[in-house]
Amino acid sequence: MIHLLLISTFKCLCALKKITQELNMGDTSQPLSKNTDQKETASRSKTKKRDRSASEERLLQAAEDIFAKHGFNGATTRMIADKAKVNESLIGRYFDGKMGLLLAVCETHIKDKVQQDTLMYPAQATVHEELTSLVDSMFEHHCKKDEEFFKIVLGQCLVDAKFLKRIREIAPISLYINQVIERLEVLRTEGKVKKDVDLRQAMEIFDTYFHGSMFFDRILLGTDVESIQAKLKIFITGLAESLSTHK
Repeated sequence: MIHLLLISTFKCLCALKKITQELNMGDTSQPLSKNTDQKETASRSKTKKRDRSASEERLLQAAEDIFAKHGFNGATTRMIADKAKVNESLIGRYFDGKMGLLLAVCETHIKDKVQQDTLMYPAQATVHEELTSLVDSMFEHHCKKDEEFFKIVLGQCLVDAKFLKRIREIAPISLYINQVIERLEVLRTEGKVKKDVDLRQAMEIFDTYFHGSMFFDRILLGTDVESIQAKLKIFITGLAESLSTHK
Protein backbone atom coordinates (compact mmCIF):
# COMPACT_ATOMS: atom_id res chain seq x y z
CA MET A 1 0.00 0.00 0.00
CA ILE A 2 2.76 2.38 0.95
CA HIS A 3 4.57 1.37 -2.22
CA LEU A 4 1.56 2.32 -4.33
CA LEU A 5 1.28 5.67 -2.55
CA LEU A 6 4.93 6.41 -3.26
CA ILE A 7 4.46 5.56 -6.93
CA SER A 8 1.36 7.76 -7.15
CA THR A 9 3.16 10.62 -5.40
CA PHE A 10 6.13 10.28 -7.75
CA LYS A 11 3.84 10.36 -10.80
CA CYS A 12 2.06 13.42 -9.46
CA LEU A 13 5.37 15.20 -8.92
CA CYS A 14 6.49 14.33 -12.45
CA ALA A 15 3.22 15.59 -13.89
CA LEU A 16 3.49 18.79 -11.85
CA LYS A 17 7.07 19.32 -13.05
CA LYS A 18 5.99 18.87 -16.66
CA ILE A 19 3.15 21.38 -16.25
CA THR A 20 5.54 23.86 -14.64
CA GLN A 21 8.00 23.49 -17.52
CA GLU A 22 5.23 24.06 -20.06
CA LEU A 23 4.10 27.16 -18.21
CA ASN A 24 7.67 28.46 -18.10
CA MET A 25 8.03 27.88 -21.83
CA GLY A 26 4.87 29.86 -22.34
CA ASP A 27 6.29 32.71 -20.28
CA THR A 28 9.53 32.85 -22.29
CA SER A 29 7.54 33.41 -25.45
CA GLN A 30 6.15 36.71 -24.14
CA PRO A 31 9.42 38.68 -24.26
CA LEU A 32 9.86 37.53 -27.86
CA SER A 33 6.44 38.96 -28.64
CA LYS A 34 7.40 42.23 -26.95
CA ASN A 35 10.65 42.40 -28.91
CA THR A 36 8.74 41.88 -32.13
CA ASP A 37 6.32 44.67 -31.21
CA GLN A 38 9.22 46.99 -30.39
CA LYS A 39 10.88 46.29 -33.74
CA GLU A 40 7.63 46.95 -35.59
CA THR A 41 7.15 50.21 -33.66
CA ALA A 42 10.71 51.32 -34.45
CA SER A 43 10.21 50.47 -38.12
CA ARG A 44 6.98 52.50 -38.27
CA SER A 45 8.75 55.40 -36.55
CA LYS A 46 11.55 55.40 -39.14
CA THR A 47 9.01 55.31 -41.95
CA LYS A 48 7.17 58.31 -40.48
CA LYS A 49 10.45 60.23 -40.17
CA ARG A 50 11.28 59.51 -43.80
CA ASP A 51 7.81 60.60 -44.87
CA ARG A 52 8.07 63.82 -42.85
CA SER A 53 11.53 64.57 -44.22
CA ALA A 54 10.30 64.08 -47.79
CA SER A 55 7.27 66.31 -47.18
CA GLU A 56 9.40 69.03 -45.59
CA GLU A 57 11.80 68.96 -48.54
CA ARG A 58 8.95 69.30 -51.05
CA LEU A 59 7.45 72.17 -49.05
CA LEU A 60 10.77 74.03 -48.88
CA GLN A 61 11.32 73.72 -52.62
CA ALA A 62 7.76 74.72 -53.42
CA ALA A 63 7.87 77.65 -50.99
CA GLU A 64 11.03 79.10 -52.55
CA ASP A 65 9.44 78.94 -56.01
CA ILE A 66 6.12 80.43 -54.88
CA PHE A 67 7.75 83.18 -52.79
CA ALA A 68 10.01 84.12 -55.71
CA LYS A 69 7.06 84.30 -58.10
CA HIS A 70 4.43 85.99 -55.91
CA GLY A 71 6.40 87.57 -53.05
CA PHE A 72 5.78 86.80 -49.39
CA ASN A 73 2.46 88.65 -49.14
CA GLY A 74 1.15 87.33 -52.44
CA ALA A 75 2.00 83.72 -51.67
CA THR A 76 -0.51 81.57 -49.79
CA THR A 77 -0.06 78.33 -47.91
CA ARG A 78 -2.58 76.73 -50.27
CA MET A 79 -0.41 77.64 -53.29
CA ILE A 80 2.66 76.17 -51.62
CA ALA A 81 0.90 72.99 -50.48
CA ASP A 82 -0.61 72.42 -53.92
CA LYS A 83 2.76 72.78 -55.60
CA ALA A 84 4.38 70.46 -53.04
CA LYS A 85 1.47 68.01 -53.38
CA VAL A 86 0.98 67.73 -49.60
CA ASN A 87 -1.80 68.59 -47.15
CA GLU A 88 -1.90 72.31 -46.35
CA SER A 89 -2.09 71.59 -42.61
CA LEU A 90 1.47 70.23 -42.68
CA ILE A 91 2.82 73.77 -43.11
CA GLY A 92 1.44 74.70 -39.71
CA ARG A 93 2.49 71.40 -38.16
CA TYR A 94 6.06 71.38 -39.47
CA PHE A 95 6.87 75.11 -39.78
CA ASP A 96 4.33 76.94 -37.61
CA GLY A 97 2.85 78.80 -40.57
CA LYS A 98 3.97 80.80 -43.60
CA MET A 99 6.51 82.98 -41.76
CA GLY A 100 8.14 79.93 -40.20
CA LEU A 101 8.31 78.34 -43.63
CA LEU A 102 10.06 81.41 -45.08
CA LEU A 103 12.59 81.31 -42.24
CA ALA A 104 13.16 77.60 -42.88
CA VAL A 105 13.76 78.37 -46.57
CA CYS A 106 16.28 81.04 -45.53
CA GLU A 107 18.08 78.69 -43.14
CA THR A 108 18.28 75.96 -45.79
CA HIS A 109 19.48 78.45 -48.40
CA ILE A 110 22.14 79.87 -46.08
CA LYS A 111 23.28 76.39 -45.04
CA ASP A 112 23.72 75.38 -48.68
CA LYS A 113 25.58 78.61 -49.40
CA VAL A 114 27.96 78.05 -46.48
CA GLN A 115 28.75 74.56 -47.76
CA GLN A 116 29.51 76.02 -51.20
CA ASP A 117 31.15 79.22 -49.95
CA THR A 118 34.60 78.51 -51.29
CA LEU A 119 36.61 80.28 -53.95
CA MET A 120 35.74 78.88 -57.37
CA TYR A 121 38.85 80.12 -59.16
CA PRO A 122 42.62 79.54 -58.80
CA ALA A 123 44.89 81.92 -56.89
CA GLN A 124 46.03 84.88 -58.99
CA ALA A 125 49.46 86.49 -59.39
CA THR A 126 48.52 90.06 -58.38
CA VAL A 127 46.10 91.80 -56.03
CA HIS A 128 44.16 93.35 -58.91
CA GLU A 129 43.79 90.00 -60.69
CA GLU A 130 42.70 88.32 -57.44
CA LEU A 131 39.97 90.88 -56.72
CA THR A 132 38.79 90.95 -60.34
CA SER A 133 38.47 87.16 -60.39
CA LEU A 134 36.64 87.29 -57.06
CA VAL A 135 34.01 89.71 -58.40
CA ASP A 136 33.49 87.71 -61.59
CA SER A 137 33.14 84.48 -59.61
CA MET A 138 30.64 85.94 -57.13
CA PHE A 139 28.44 87.21 -59.93
CA GLU A 140 28.61 83.91 -61.78
CA HIS A 141 28.05 81.49 -58.91
CA HIS A 142 25.93 83.44 -56.42
CA CYS A 143 24.37 86.73 -57.52
CA LYS A 144 22.65 85.62 -60.72
CA LYS A 145 21.25 82.49 -59.09
CA ASP A 146 20.24 84.06 -55.77
CA GLU A 147 18.78 87.36 -56.94
CA GLU A 148 15.09 86.49 -56.54
CA PHE A 149 15.74 84.92 -53.16
CA PHE A 150 17.56 88.05 -51.96
CA LYS A 151 14.64 90.22 -53.06
CA ILE A 152 12.22 88.23 -50.90
CA VAL A 153 14.45 88.24 -47.83
CA LEU A 154 15.48 91.88 -48.05
CA GLY A 155 11.92 93.00 -48.68
CA GLN A 156 10.68 91.17 -45.59
CA CYS A 157 13.58 92.49 -43.50
CA LEU A 158 12.53 96.06 -44.30
CA VAL A 159 9.01 95.59 -42.92
CA ASP A 160 9.41 92.95 -40.20
CA ALA A 161 11.81 93.64 -37.32
CA LYS A 162 11.42 90.13 -35.85
CA PHE A 163 12.24 88.55 -39.19
CA LEU A 164 15.31 90.79 -39.53
CA LYS A 165 16.50 89.78 -36.06
CA ARG A 166 16.17 86.08 -36.92
CA ILE A 167 18.03 86.51 -40.21
CA ARG A 168 20.88 88.21 -38.35
CA GLU A 169 21.05 85.20 -36.03
CA ILE A 170 21.29 82.59 -38.78
CA ALA A 171 23.32 84.48 -41.42
CA PRO A 172 27.04 83.62 -41.21
CA ILE A 173 30.00 85.88 -41.86
CA SER A 174 31.12 85.49 -45.48
CA LEU A 175 33.64 82.65 -45.44
CA TYR A 176 35.29 83.77 -48.67
CA ILE A 177 36.84 86.75 -46.86
CA ASN A 178 39.22 84.52 -44.89
CA GLN A 179 40.17 82.60 -48.02
CA VAL A 180 41.00 85.76 -49.98
CA ILE A 181 43.01 87.11 -47.05
CA GLU A 182 45.07 83.91 -47.04
CA ARG A 183 45.84 84.39 -50.73
CA LEU A 184 46.73 88.04 -50.24
CA GLU A 185 49.04 87.08 -47.37
CA VAL A 186 50.89 84.81 -49.79
CA LEU A 187 51.26 87.76 -52.16
CA ARG A 188 52.54 89.80 -49.22
CA THR A 189 55.31 87.24 -48.61
CA GLU A 190 56.20 87.68 -52.29
CA GLY A 191 56.52 91.43 -51.77
CA LYS A 192 53.40 92.27 -53.81
CA VAL A 193 51.28 93.58 -50.91
CA LYS A 194 52.27 96.46 -48.64
CA LYS A 195 53.51 95.38 -45.23
CA ASP A 196 51.47 97.87 -43.20
CA VAL A 197 48.00 97.40 -44.73
CA ASP A 198 45.18 95.73 -42.79
CA LEU A 199 43.94 93.04 -45.19
CA ARG A 200 40.92 92.10 -43.08
CA GLN A 201 39.72 95.68 -42.97
CA ALA A 202 40.25 95.96 -46.72
CA MET A 203 38.21 92.82 -47.42
CA GLU A 204 35.42 93.92 -45.08
CA ILE A 205 35.23 97.19 -47.03
CA PHE A 206 35.07 95.18 -50.25
CA ASP A 207 32.31 92.95 -48.84
CA THR A 208 30.24 95.95 -47.72
CA TYR A 209 30.61 97.72 -51.07
CA PHE A 210 29.83 94.60 -53.08
CA HIS A 211 26.66 93.65 -51.21
CA GLY A 212 25.62 97.29 -50.95
CA SER A 213 25.82 97.54 -54.74
CA MET A 214 23.76 94.39 -55.14
CA PHE A 215 21.09 95.68 -52.76
CA PHE A 216 20.86 99.36 -53.72
CA ASP A 217 21.79 99.32 -57.42
CA ARG A 218 20.44 95.96 -58.50
CA ILE A 219 17.41 95.35 -56.28
CA LEU A 220 16.17 98.86 -55.46
CA LEU A 221 17.16 100.73 -58.62
CA GLY A 222 17.08 97.81 -61.05
CA THR A 223 20.49 98.64 -62.52
CA ASP A 224 21.65 96.06 -65.06
CA VAL A 225 24.36 93.60 -64.03
CA GLU A 226 26.89 94.86 -66.58
CA SER A 227 26.74 98.41 -65.18
CA ILE A 228 27.18 97.15 -61.62
CA GLN A 229 30.17 95.05 -62.67
CA ALA A 230 31.72 98.08 -64.38
CA LYS A 231 31.35 100.15 -61.18
CA LEU A 232 32.82 97.36 -59.09
CA LYS A 233 35.84 97.07 -61.37
CA ILE A 234 36.55 100.78 -60.88
CA PHE A 235 36.25 100.26 -57.13
CA ILE A 236 38.56 97.22 -57.00
CA THR A 237 41.12 99.00 -59.18
CA GLY A 238 41.39 101.70 -56.50
CA LEU A 239 41.40 99.11 -53.69
CA ALA A 240 44.11 97.06 -55.37
CA GLU A 241 46.14 100.23 -55.88
CA SER A 242 46.02 100.97 -52.16
CA LEU A 243 47.16 97.44 -51.25
CA SER A 244 49.81 96.73 -53.88
CA THR A 245 53.52 97.48 -53.94
CA HIS A 246 53.47 97.31 -57.79
CA LYS A 247 56.08 94.58 -57.93
